[in-house]
Amino acid sequence: MLVAACWSPTANRDSADAQVYSILAKTAQTVTGEARPFAVERPTDTLRRRLADKPGPSRLTLTQALDVAAENSREFQRQKEQLYLAALNLTRSQHDFVFRFGGGGNAEVAGQSDETADAAIGDDLSASATSVTGTRLVASFANTFLRSVIHGGSFDGSSILNLTLTQPLLRGAGRRIVREPLTQAERDVVYAMRDFERFRADFATSVVGDYWNVVAQVADLANVEANYQSLAQSREQIEELYRAGRRTITDLGRAKQSEYSADAQRVAAKNRLQTSLDRFKLTLGLPVTAELDLDSAELDQVKARGVEAVQIDERAAVDLALERRFDHRTAVDEVEDAGRRILVAEDALTMALDFSVALNVPSESGKGLNLDWSRVNWAAGFELDLALDKLAERNAYRSSLIAFDAAIRAREASGDQIAADVRSSLRNIRSAMDTYRIQSVAVDLATQRVEATTDLYDAGRVEALEKLDAQDALLQAQLDLTRATVDYAIARLQLMNDLEGIRLESHGLRFDQALPMPQPKTAE
Repeated sequence: MLVAACWSPTANRDSADAQVYSILAKTAQTVTGEARPFAVERPTDTLRRRLADKPGPSRLTLTQALDVAAENSREFQRQKEQLYLAALNLTRSQHDFVFRFGGGGNAEVAGQSDETADAAIGDDLSASATSVTGTRLVASFANTFLRSVIHGGSFDGSSILNLTLTQPLLRGAGRRIVREPLTQAERDVVYAMRDFERFRADFATSVVGDYWNVVAQVADLANVEANYQSLAQSREQIEELYRAGRRTITDLGRAKQSEYSADAQRVAAKNRLQTSLDRFKLTLGLPVTAELDLDSAELDQVKARGVEAVQIDERAAVDLALERRFDHRTAVDEVEDAGRRILVAEDALTMALDFSVALNVPSESGKGLNLDWSRVNWAAGFELDLALDKLAERNAYRSSLIAFDAAIRAREASGDQIAADVRSSLRNIRSAMDTYRIQSVAVDLATQRVEATTDLYDAGRVEALEKLDAQDALLQAQLDLTRATVDYAIARLQLMNDLEGIRLESHGLRFDQALPMPQPKTAE
């Protein structure tokens, strides 16, 4: 009773955590090659909480954004909880194959009118275990003490020791059948770990891509602002020249129209930036009212890494992805799971034949705690169940066959989807490279055109329309060049993720963005 009373809710939680974290460390070693720390609880000191107490904007680098997402993202927390629950379920399956103890007691007084009144005190202890071959052993020890309340006297005790052993011989026999729930629970933890690692890579890729998109829009807004200021100055100059009679009303109208269009473009760019920034905050798990200042140097680093061809063949890339992807490996393994469930369903169709042995040892007369081994009772026999009604088992067997075919189709669909993802990423890389090459030339040409038309316009040899059109072309080429650079970086990162080539740190979402593209193993 003392031990049971001391087993508090906190002690139970700590016990569950210790067992689950041990399972997850071993599973991480199996899946990733290294034991990784894990904690299901959310951090207490998060950026979300700090932002609530801090006025003004907070600067957030890309690395910090990854840390914030790991701390605050609700989806990241949900994925951690799913992994924890899978391991927690495994502890339940493991518990079926360990010694399990039980105990209790009772006390009561019963009588008839004023003639009899007896007090009874009893207790019982038990232990049971099931082996992976189906053998079940149960041991129990019970005591009962009686005393007459009316007539007095001492407590008269009796006790009995029971031992039973049961071994299935047909249905439910064999390691493969008996251990199946534990086997599936172990594999489910592996699958959950793969899902978690796959989610971490997907989420990190998404956070980095969103960060790059936002800082690119910041750069676009700067270009749009600069273009607006340039057009405003041009309009002022043309307005002065118009008053001096050196420019026509048409030139002034075109200048004003270009200024208004640039102003509208600036408003639209601001709106897009704020919308993207709010979505990014939601991705990180931050309130949309938080003020963030992203590091524009991240875009400079993207540009510094440049745009270059990815040296990997499409067929080789697809084969590499099918070999490495965690989600596809799970789809392959689930076909094996479905096959094992067919064998279990087939076993359930057979009749049951169990062999059992029972042993009872009573106590010595008047001595409740002393067992009398000379009075041992025993029994041994067989129990047969022809199981003539097999409708439920038949349906389960047929369902398992259908589930097996569905698992095969899911494996095929996984392979096809991965191939489509890899091909799409490679096309996006090629498209971004072509766009980058075209827009690089376009920026150079547009710059030269702006310089030439400005000189010609100052000399009065071209109209204002030519100059304004050249400025618009330069702005669009600059925006397209930035977009192509970011699109290439995101497409390359996505291809690395498609190839399971992103190696995150042991916890959180950080990773080295300079990692080389995975390559197929060369034949020896």
